Amino acid sequence: MGGIIVIITVVFIIVMIRNIAAVALQLTGLDKPTANFQALSALTGTGFTTKEAELVLNPPIRRRIISLLMITGNGGMVAVIAGLASSFLTVTSAWATGRFVVLAIALYVIFRVATHTRLARFLSKKIETELRQRWKLQKAAIGRMLDLGEDFGIAEITLHEGSASVGKTLAALDLRKRKILVLAIEREEEKILVARGSHKIRAGDNLICYGSFTKMEEIT
Repeated sequence: MGGIIVIITVVFIIVMIRNIAAVALQLTGLDKPTANFQALSALTGTGFTTKEAELVLNPPIRRRIISLLMITGNGGMVAVIAGLASSFLTVTSAWATGRFVVLAIALYVIFRVATHTRLARFLSKKIETELRQRWKLQKAAIGRMLDLGEDFGIAEITLHEGSASVGKTLAALDLRKRKILVLAIEREEEKILVARGSHKIRAGDNLICYGSFTKMEEIT
């Protein structure tokens, strides 16, 4: 039974590490789907393409996160194989069947917990808060959501305290002259789905924008 406990514990720890790493990658500027996929890819050693590898590995902090995931994934795989061997190769068929059922149920419960939308959002928020406070990670100023080529696409711009844009209206910023169109504004307490010139920018706002990535860097 000890092997089964080891497997369940290792799988649970790996799932939690993946969740933490995915949130950390989001804080470096990756969008949520990409961060989740790359965290899973690094853990399992699969899924990378050349373009995605360049995207994930260029910033040093992302390299450290991905390296940790790769080491964890390999170590976890060894522990799981060892647990399976000790649980199913040294017992009678009846006991093996019972242990297999216990393992399947436990893994299913872990999967359901990890994929439960409301719980996942709650855990992600708690993890993000902890990473911000303990490791001083701040959300990257710009997270590219859709790259259309030639320096144009859709991105999420996070405006921190001290940004020159904070306190100004969209009309005052006159972003159209910089080839930037603000599509929406996300705040903790609300979502402004149709951004207007009269809307004033606050610290912590996330601007969903279309335009030149280079020009977006100038307004953070």
